[in-house]
Amino acid sequence: MRSLITRGEWRWLIIASVFVLSLSSIPYIAGYLSQTPEQVYSGVVFSRMDYNVHLASIHAGLRGEWAYPLLHTSERTTPSYVKMTFILVGQIGRVLPFSAPALFEITRWVFGLWMLITFYIFAARFLESLALRRSAFLLLALGSGVGWLMFALKWQPEAEVSPIDFWLIDLYGFFSLLALPHICAVSALMWSAALTYLDFQKSGAWRHLLLTVMIVVIMQAMQPFAPLVVDVVLAANVSLQGWRARRIKLRDVIGLCVVAASQLPLLIYATRIFYFDPIWRGHTLLYITPSPSPLYYALGLGALGVYAILGMWRVARRRFAEAHLLLIWILVVIVLIYLPTNFQRRFTEGVMGPIAALGAMGLGCTVLPSLRKVKPWFLNYPFRRARNLVLILALLFAMPSTFYLVSGGTVLMTIRDPKIFDRAEVVAGIKWLGANSKPDDVALSSERVGGVIPMWIGHRVYLGHPIETVNYPVKLEAVKKFYSTMSDDERKTLLAQCDCRFVFYSPHERELGSFNPDAANYLNRVFASGTTVVYEVTR
Repeated sequence: MRSLITRGEWRWLIIASVFVLSLSSIPYIAGYLSQTPEQVYSGVVFSRMDYNVHLASIHAGLRGEWAYPLLHTSERTTPSYVKMTFILVGQIGRVLPFSAPALFEITRWVFGLWMLITFYIFAARFLESLALRRSAFLLLALGSGVGWLMFALKWQPEAEVSPIDFWLIDLYGFFSLLALPHICAVSALMWSAALTYLDFQKSGAWRHLLLTVMIVVIMQAMQPFAPLVVDVVLAANVSLQGWRARRIKLRDVIGLCVVAASQLPLLIYATRIFYFDPIWRGHTLLYITPSPSPLYYALGLGALGVYAILGMWRVARRRFAEAHLLLIWILVVIVLIYLPTNFQRRFTEGVMGPIAALGAMGLGCTVLPSLRKVKPWFLNYPFRRARNLVLILALLFAMPSTFYLVSGGTVLMTIRDPKIFDRAEVVAGIKWLGANSKPDDVALSSERVGGVIPMWIGHRVYLGHPIETVNYPVKLEAVKKFYSTMSDDERKTLLAQCDCRFVFYSPHERELGSFNPDAANYLNRVFASGTTVVYEVTR
């Protein structure tokens, strides 16, 4: 199939990509414009906890470190070189005059543009029509489900589970580039690996296999489990080809073995870290992302899912071609997201690419041609105009949840959501810590403040994250008691056990109890701003 992209297509692609990224930036702009002397914008719209962790990694990179920091816990870990994306961002940022939040925003644009351009190249491999390529791009970039309608009707299948349009970031193209840019990069790498392996199958040129190996290894360094999806999809595609042709090419089998073997060193290393290091093992056991029921996925795809099913039906009825890889990809993910693993939802990363490509195929090759059978059509409305109108309406019907995200995120900025905005006096105290302590000097605080200290300055805390904090339930209870009912002897014992050098006392800590740090002879006041005070522990 023709996959050449013309100069005019490139021009449209760049303009459309910049438009999508600009649309995603509206809540961020609103956030910075909504700052006041009392409230500081953190630089995030959704998924604040993930953002805190990613900025902590950027700070580690800015200091020249390469190991994953795990700063939301007081325990020091052995240097672990995993989840390297934002550490690399920080390393690059060492030669750039930007803060960690600014580097995150630059990364969001760069990775978002990378994902959108890569997807267009991916879709062009399977779609010859210019209109279908652009439709696929718009479905990937702006497509979502019917969560907006569920909210409007005040209905959801399970009371405790909201529509996935508004929280399952991994699945959606727009949500990924809005909130978590590393997912954009992983998706782009997944599609690139599939394309280069198809090139290897077609041409037999080993340079294409080498490129596949390089892409998969980079992907593995960013997201350890992502290559599994690509491995299974490519293996299933080769197997189906062999079954149809009554034989499997030895070259294809060797290629699959080489791709799999290239992942073994990092796989062994990651397994040793995540499952045999005592601190990381606790982190791994808490890192659970179960899939919702299939009904939620169906509603989360909505019209886009219907279009994709029509495309799958069309591909399945044809003789084997490269487009069967799209169908295989979706079927593989359907199986993986319900396997008994801790990260079921994470397997949805990258699958929106095949869904969008098949969705465009379903629209262009099934829905639109069927309009000719409708008599009369809009009282003899010209067929070409009617077709274009139906295509536009079909695309728009797949997008309302995306616009809901943008508008909802903007509203959160204008009302200065306390989960997104930090008190200026608290930030001042945190920045004092950044200027007057070392990154491994542990600070004890409420979970709210402990979550943002690594984000603002990249320093270690006792408690701050449900997953990244070792023994999180125990520490959460200990902090509550520290600021309320603990005796002074118990407080001194806790501070000694966690090797805490500083104690934070802001309005967030005051909410936990009646503890008066000024009356504690083991705490020395070293900073004050408004009602926020930082104390140093005396030894």
